[in-house]
Amino acid sequence: MDGVVNKCQVCTEAVSKYKCPKCRVKYCSVVCYKTHRQDECHASSTESDIIFEIDTQGSTSDKQILFPTDDTVMPKTLENLRSSSVLKTLLKNCHLREMIKEVDSAHKTDVVIQRAMMEPIFTEFVDVCLSIADPVKDEELESDEDM
Repeated sequence: MDGVVNKCQVCTEAVSKYKCPKCRVKYCSVVCYKTHRQDECHASSTESDIIFEIDTQGSTSDKQILFPTDDTVMPKTLENLRSSSVLKTLLKNCHLREMIKEVDSAHKTDVVIQRAMMEPIFTEFVDVCLSIADPVKDEELESDEDM
């Protein structure tokens, strides 16, 4: 199913790797992008194009995100993460903060994350973040473990 979802919308043959920043049409190469741009390209008005801004108090607004990706975290989720007392308590740990900085600045992130996941404080941090970011999946996992 991924092949169909990620198929180039210009040539319809290759797997898409990119999206037009203006209309979000998926394309696979420079050639397809140029072909697409020759046609009239209209800005997308889908609900997934959400912009948000953070005001001086750290609150998020409901404007649209200019270039959302599959990894874009929605404003409500960011707000939930920001207001979590459990996360605030975990982040008081200087060892955890150093690990997060190391992951953030790493060139080979996967290696550093794999090493960090060996630390109980880091796995607890990740679990809390995931339970806040996607509580439905978290509940599904718990019900699967009960079986």
